[in-house]
Amino acid sequence: MLADQRILVVVPARGGSKGIPMKNLLPVAGKPLLVHTAELVRGLDWVDRAVVSTDHLVIRETALAHGLDAPFMRPTALAGDRIGDVDVLRHALLATETDDGQRYDIVVMLQPTSPLRRPEDVRATVERLIEDRLDAVWTVSPTDLKAHPLKQLRVDDDGRMDYFDARGKDIVARQQLEPVFHRNGVAYALRRATLVEQSSLMGQRAGAVVVETPQVSIDTLDDVARVEHFLAGRSPDCAAQNPPAGAPAKPRRLVIDIDGVLAEPVPDLDYGSAGPIMENVERVNALHEAGCHIVLFTARGSGTGKDWSAVTAEQMQRWGVRYDELRFGKPPADLYVDDRLVSLPQAMALCGLVDQNKPT
Repeated sequence: MLADQRILVVVPARGGSKGIPMKNLLPVAGKPLLVHTAELVRGLDWVDRAVVSTDHLVIRETALAHGLDAPFMRPTALAGDRIGDVDVLRHALLATETDDGQRYDIVVMLQPTSPLRRPEDVRATVERLIEDRLDAVWTVSPTDLKAHPLKQLRVDDDGRMDYFDARGKDIVARQQLEPVFHRNGVAYALRRATLVEQSSLMGQRAGAVVVETPQVSIDTLDDVARVEHFLAGRSPDCAAQNPPAGAPAKPRRLVIDIDGVLAEPVPDLDYGSAGPIMENVERVNALHEAGCHIVLFTARGSGTGKDWSAVTAEQMQRWGVRYDELRFGKPPADLYVDDRLVSLPQAMALCGLVDQNKPT
């Protein structure tokens, strides 16, 4: 609590990500991306409660293991990549208030994708909100004048070029450019009314805290490399080289289905006629090469009693699948539901591997 204001931190961390699968659990400098934010939040002794908003059970487990509450799961309707922050934050606020019977005055959004944030910048954001009686305060970074909006151009489908902003034609010197800033994702602080009554992330009166230190919002693996570079500069014993004691290990034991994952689906359970899904074979082999213990676990023969072990072993050898164990006996089903279910691309991301078979 600050200035008698009850404060809720919300860490939005959905499971889906088109750029980097399972990005919020991607190992960065020796620990999952989400954990960087969770550890920072533990040091904010003025926060009344901190929750994660996620639709993924493994993310929820990771959050709980590192001090974030998870009193709800994000509804599927709010889990897409075109859902705005306002809807996610409002749901998290109201769901948390229902859970603990408290009313929060301020909501602070801390996105896991900005792991270079500092606690003093987060606090400064909330203090500016309170002291200046604003509706919202965002952290921002100065934009290099080379990327100033008035220097931007647009090119149409025919290759014709024009100024993005017509005022750009009048700019002849850097001195004519007014400084501009861009959001960096370090922190957003909002009044309850801004979310609930105005349905806005900015409100009518917004302020900013300018962060001068380098910040990277992770969207690509190149961004990860930049973050690890900056973290290494902060500490000579960067976790990228020396993971801290107790840091979560990357997945090392993976249980993988065969049919529909490594083998093409076939009619009438005629598994001997199945062909390989080679992009997934390559993914499994990359995981095995990275040190993962691969268990192939199949329901072949469970329903009919037929022994498919020799056929299956021959297929795996012929297709070049690298694995450690081949198990039979999983009950046949139309769907399998598991609290640690991930796709092969997600498993590669969790292990810090680049997916060479990702569609471009």
